[in-house]
Amino acid sequence: MRIKKILLSVLALLVLAFGAWWVRAAPSIPVQVAGDQYPLTPPSAAVQKVRSTQDDVALTTKTTPGELPGYDDVVLQEPQGRAWVTAMDGYLWRVDLASGQQERWVKTPLIPSGARADPSNPDVLYFCASRLYGVVHPAGEQPGIYKLHMPSRKIDPVALQVPATTEPPAHERVAAEQGAAYLTPAAMTAANSRPIAFCNDLDISADGRRIYFSEPYASADASMGGGAFNEAIARSRNSRLWLIDLDRGARLVAQGFAFMDGVLIEPGQNGAKEGTLLVTETTNFRLLRLHLAGAQAGSHEVLQDSLPGLPDGLDRDPQGRLWIGLIKERSAVSTWVHNNNWIKPLLVRLPHAMLPVPTRTGLMALSPDGRTPLFLSMHDGHTVPDISVVSAGSKALYPARFKVDSRGFVTMPYPEAMR
Repeated sequence: MRIKKILLSVLALLVLAFGAWWVRAAPSIPVQVAGDQYPLTPPSAAVQKVRSTQDDVALTTKTTPGELPGYDDVVLQEPQGRAWVTAMDGYLWRVDLASGQQERWVKTPLIPSGARADPSNPDVLYFCASRLYGVVHPAGEQPGIYKLHMPSRKIDPVALQVPATTEPPAHERVAAEQGAAYLTPAAMTAANSRPIAFCNDLDISADGRRIYFSEPYASADASMGGGAFNEAIARSRNSRLWLIDLDRGARLVAQGFAFMDGVLIEPGQNGAKEGTLLVTETTNFRLLRLHLAGAQAGSHEVLQDSLPGLPDGLDRDPQGRLWIGLIKERSAVSTWVHNNNWIKPLLVRLPHAMLPVPTRTGLMALSPDGRTPLFLSMHDGHTVPDISVVSAGSKALYPARFKVDSRGFVTMPYPEAMR
């Protein structure tokens, strides 16, 4: 009888200790697990059919030695013989495409990420700047969209505020362009707007007047890298896609999705204004098309789902084919976790170091309309860790590696199947 009482007392203490730990270990920003997400299935037969039997990245990439650290994006300007690189040391770097020489060009606010050259002015570069997990940034620097005038190295803020919104909806919403309400910078106040929390990727209209950018989540401590760990586990619907119209102001384009990341405008026909966007929904392993105008305005369609890795940045090659960086492989463990939501409240309380994170990364190509897989290759992560985007040039690919301690500039020939 005495032993039974002791065992019950020990059990009660363990329950109390677990309860206390459960409360203390809760994330500082509440994480809402999206319980109605679709189940993850194996990659489609069409994707598996085009998977390379070899590690093309390990076998064919070339790293030009240099001091360039890990980077998130590569903006090619082949006619000028240069590339602009958003590096994890907080600098924009210029790379000579002929020699591979790497040069720190200008210090940016926070850490630069997704970037595009202005289609109407090749001397202007627009880029996202956000916090990087684990880095202490100078006080006063704000996430948002910035503009670099390349010759003068002058950086100016373009958008640091967006309209205030309510909590994200329970399901996906796309706002059509027709009848959309814009909020001009002059009209923004503390009551109707808020600071941008996380600017991840962007694209610019052909006339250089409209900038679409992704805000994967908007908590006060939002950051690139490890800061998004809980969002990845929960697949929360906290993401927003914004439009900054330089003539009209800002408006919300889409919300209720899970970690929208890569953004790519699909050009309108016969010079018409863009009517659709391609977006990677990273933690849902999907590629989406958002309809802003036309008969399907206000809707979206899923072009690819259950992808074999976390889709990140998007680019097109000269033939119009889409290239996607798969920053992390979808492992069997992650598939099981996402199909068993009951385990997630525990996982978001554990130290990140306790959870298995895949080292494998990869890249894939799709037909211009995004519907047909053309090529897939997974990489063990040793040569080019964490491929965030694949910038596609006229003769070569340029995978970006989002790992701060890597060095040098990476190029890769087009795989034989894609030549």
